[in-house]
Amino acid sequence: MRNRELARLKHIRTLDPVADHEEIYRTVAQYEFGWETMLGLNLAFYSTFGIPAIAELLHSTGEMTERTRKRADDTGLLMYELITNGLEAERGRAAVKRLNQIHRRFTIADDDYRYVLATFVVVPTRWIARTGWRPLCCHERTATVEFYRRLGELMHVTDIPSDYAAFEKVLDTYEAEHFAHTAAAEALMTATRGLFAGRLPDRLKGLAGPVADTLLPPTLRTAVGAPTPALPVRMLVGGLLRARATAEAWKAPRTEPYLKLGTAPSYPDGYRVEELGPVV
Repeated sequence: MRNRELARLKHIRTLDPVADHEEIYRTVAQYEFGWETMLGLNLAFYSTFGIPAIAELLHSTGEMTERTRKRADDTGLLMYELITNGLEAERGRAAVKRLNQIHRRFTIADDDYRYVLATFVVVPTRWIARTGWRPLCCHERTATVEFYRRLGELMHVTDIPSDYAAFEKVLDTYEAEHFAHTAAAEALMTATRGLFAGRLPDRLKGLAGPVADTLLPPTLRTAVGAPTPALPVRMLVGGLLRARATAEAWKAPRTEPYLKLGTAPSYPDGYRVEELGPVV
């Protein structure tokens, strides 16, 4: 049931997934699976709410509950500056420097840093496997790992997992050991749930709250105090996601990047990478 051109995948398979990881991951995130990657990264960020230490830190800054739109824009822009320009490019290096400036004022355990890296690797990969028009190939998955391994190195994270299986183990083990409901997690999810509608297809935006809750794993729903949506809602969402994947499989390949940098709701006149995020 697929008629989509696979030229990009064929090209990716001619590349070295380690040496060419930036090109491959950029192709995944901006062309092959633009919507899936963006939503997967959102779900990865929501996963961190389930870790009490991370939730308390995020809540204590007030950035997500009082300046929700700007916080979301800052996070998305910094991530896509890295993805679009590359970690070693001038703007990519500026984004890494800004991330380090933002985080260095906090005491954050290395285990928490490793877990966050694992969410960026594993959660979008699993989301693409669930909702994409095809799964990631081994080159794409390896490139994703290498991209976030390098980002971790630039952010001075220690004992970074060496491959995808190791990242999966970090994520699954850490969640099993640490996921717990907190008031901070519930407040964070409540504040950000409204923005989630902007990531959804038009036909789902009227059900943004229940749809968002449907997409969360049951253990994360418990941690953030989200209800389990009714079975008809879960079935509707599942059916629409499958229909979307089928439609995507028949579309022509994307020729423009999924997310074009330059402006955002909080920065209608543009921005400087050095100014993204809170005042530090």
